[in-house]
Amino acid sequence: MDKKENMLFELKETCNFPDVFEHCSEAPDSLSSGKYPDAQIGHIRAYYNSGGWQGIYFPCRSKLWTKEFHRESQDIYRCLVTQLHNLESLRKFCRAHPSSSVSEDEYDFFMNGKAAEYWIRFITREKDYNLYLKGFAKNY
Repeated sequence: MDKKENMLFELKETCNFPDVFEHCSEAPDSLSSGKYPDAQIGHIRAYYNSGGWQGIYFPCRSKLWTKEFHRESQDIYRCLVTQLHNLESLRKFCRAHPSSSVSEDEYDFFMNGKAAEYWIRFITREKDYNLYLKGFAKNY
């Protein structure tokens, strides 16, 4: 198994970059209103249906976007949806990590990438968004 395929096993259940959540403001590039952490570059939101995983990228702060972030976040997303190939495998993975639970059917994981820090939320409900991959600038 190569490095990209093994990323799922590098997920952490505790955030080691809490400072990115300290300062929030309106995001100029966000498609929705509200405040976002100033270090948030953007996020991928995805859901699973019978046709497979469907995801889309939402920008937050384009001034923080880099080619390296784009490549890394896409690689992480592909790795997640390849290894968690359906909702049942997502549920099984989440149940194996009970300390990551934030509610009955929502789980948080974190990852330190080379280009960015990542917060990954898995939601195991059907007919909901099931994966959020949020990217944050390092040392912001």
